[in-house]
Amino acid sequence: MSRPIVSAFAFAAAAFALAACTTPEVQPTPSKAVQEARARHNAARQASACPDPAAPLSVGFGFGEATLSDVNAAALATAAAALSCHPDATVFIVGQADGHGTEADQVKLAHDRAQVVADDLEKRGVAEARLKVQVQGTAPSADEDHVVVLAEGRRW
Repeated sequence: MSRPIVSAFAFAAAAFALAACTTPEVQPTPSKAVQEARARHNAARQASACPDPAAPLSVGFGFGEATLSDVNAAALATAAAALSCHPDATVFIVGQADGHGTEADQVKLAHDRAQVVADDLEKRGVAEARLKVQVQGTAPSADEDHVVVLAEGRRW
């Protein structure tokens, strides 16, 4: 190839590359069908934002611990969302222990776990009068009037 052709080719390649860098990217407008599908998807997600109160909500604790960790944040956020969706429901927080140690130690651990969960839910806006901390016995079945939160530890 002759030198002028090579130079012209190099110039054209450089110009094309620079033009691609400065051309703004155009975002296509979604079709009406795509917009409707997205709206249905978002509506379904919002509808499922209220968890079913019939299922007990679980807040896990480490072995022998009664302190909240970062892992508990998602479970407590779910619990707070469920409680905001059911403002008239009574909340039974059932403290559970790990099954190791003396009975007195296990009752104290279970109570401490339940109280930590109750305190956190109260900080998240749940009225104290709605929160019932329980260590022994059986909580009522979860339904629209009763939300059950299990403050449970690992079982070995």
